[in-house]
Amino acid sequence: MTADLQKDIKYWLDIADYDIKTAVAMLKTGRYLYVLVTCQQAVEKILKALVTIKTKEFPPRTHNLLKLVGIVGLNLTEEDKLFLEKLGYYYLETRYPETVAKISKEINHKIAKEYFEKSNKIIKCLKQKIK
Repeated sequence: MTADLQKDIKYWLDIADYDIKTAVAMLKTGRYLYVLVTCQQAVEKILKALVTIKTKEFPPRTHNLLKLVGIVGLNLTEEDKLFLEKLGYYYLETRYPETVAKISKEINHKIAKEYFEKSNKIIKCLKQKIK
């Protein structure tokens, strides 16, 4: 593997760790929507590290978690696929403020913690696939 690919993989893993630490901080401060946003980002970045390993190329510019799973060829349970589909909804690029406000009201501590725990479980499983 080239030094550039190793650098890219390290980048994805480092930023995923940063995102999951941000999710912890958001959970502690009650910013529950951003727990889900940063969990989505952390999972996406771990998947992009795996895509880089598998394809030996920089991953595609997508936030679709299931598309990344497909590129890597992961065999996930239906439950995990459904969770990743739901988690993908919380990627926030350019949502209108009223949409963000509406989504924020729907998420409480219990939901945020559940998403955080499921994301962490998936992240640990994905990291085990990185050699």
